Amino acid sequence: MRVFPGMHYSMGGLWIDYDHMTNIPGLFAAGEVDYQYHGANRLGANSLVSCIFGGFVAGPAAVRFANANPEDAPSSVIDAAQRQAEELYFGKLAKMDGPENPYQIAAELGDWMTGNCTVIRWNDTLRQTEEKIVELRGRWKKTSVLDDSRAANRSLMFLRQCWNMLALARVIVRGALLRDESRGAHYKPEFPKRDDKNFLKTTRARYDAATTEPKMDYEPVDASLIPPRERKYDIEKKTAVRQ
Repeated sequence: MRVFPGMHYSMGGLWIDYDHMTNIPGLFAAGEVDYQYHGANRLGANSLVSCIFGGFVAGPAAVRFANANPEDAPSSVIDAAQRQAEELYFGKLAKMDGPENPYQIAAELGDWMTGNCTVIRWNDTLRQTEEKIVELRGRWKKTSVLDDSRAANRSLMFLRQCWNMLALARVIVRGALLRDESRGAHYKPEFPKRDDKNFLKTTRARYDAATTEPKMDYEPVDASLIPPRERKYDIEKKTAVRQ
């Protein structure tokens, strides 16, 4: 039986503060959508911590925020957001009629990420993958919406999400390239040891709307209460046989 890591999770998520509020005031995140608890070791039990404990914290915090800010958002703000969404979906995306297929682009992206950016990561193939993502982003701009209906248009929604997939994939690859160490499920054979001196920190990415490039920085990890220690595995090396 061939065993392969499942990729139905992203490691990390939205930045949140102590109360689980994001950098957008009033927007809270709890569960696997936030970065707080699962981090580099993406295990099943960690998702339970994220959703249960995160919910216990975010729920009351959201109530406190709402009570402290009882004013409703001005209708002008809501109307502007609605116009912005309509202009994006039905003013821009719905008019895209190029030769490329967004489903094909997503499939190619999946193949590249699966091949080069799961657990074992090499810098040369990561660089090739980032170059491929840039190429796919260019091709996305020449895609077709495939369906011109204005109701229950799954192709229109997928076209938007395909761009988001490309943006997130580039963040993952860029973050992996910049981290020359092995930690959690990020393993680089060229750098097999964990490097706490340089990388005991959380990678943060911000989207630059002007350049559509990810801007990367880091947040230190406070390990003063439980200092990290080296994990060692005494596993006999065996040759895998594929049948």
